[in-house]
Amino acid sequence: MSLKENVDYIKDEISNEEKFFESFFKIEKLWKKYKLLIIVLVVAILAYFIGNNIYSYVQQQNTAAANKAYNTLLKNPKDSAAIKVLEEKNQKLLNIAMYKTSKDYKGTTNVLFLDGIIKMNQAIKNEDIQALNKLILDPNFVLKDYALFNKALILTNKKDYKKAKETLNNISKDSQVNTLADLLKHYLLNK
Repeated sequence: MSLKENVDYIKDEISNEEKFFESFFKIEKLWKKYKLLIIVLVVAILAYFIGNNIYSYVQQQNTAAANKAYNTLLKNPKDSAAIKVLEEKNQKLLNIAMYKTSKDYKGTTNVLFLDGIIKMNQAIKNEDIQALNKLILDPNFVLKDYALFNKALILTNKKDYKKAKETLNNISKDSQVNTLADLLKHYLLNK
């Protein structure tokens, strides 16, 4: 190597070291200037992830305890410990368990809703128009339009087209079922 090449090589090395120290000093300046903000940000991120993991773990434990209490309550409906656990951890699951174990339980709207759905499904399965009429008149039943539509379907199957059309006219215009009702009305135009 020539002397000139050696000098150029040494200049490049010194230049690289200068760049390294220069960037190091810039980082050090930033650290001194924003040290508190960086520490707070890192602590906040760590706290978020730790808190999120703890929350997920607690939710899993609550779900497991509620499921265990639910299964216990299905086997023994008078188990007060299981009832207490479900009251604290999952009220809806308690209502369902009480409903499943006792037909006389009239706890909440959820249970009344579930009871109405069961009655409606049985009435549709048996094509029982009287049972559907009782549900439609029940003030606690929220699926009235759907029950009316199913009543119209049953009447259509029984070829009682006039009553089916009258029933479809009782479905409210802003109901989600109205689209299906319009299709059935269209079918019944020629009947």
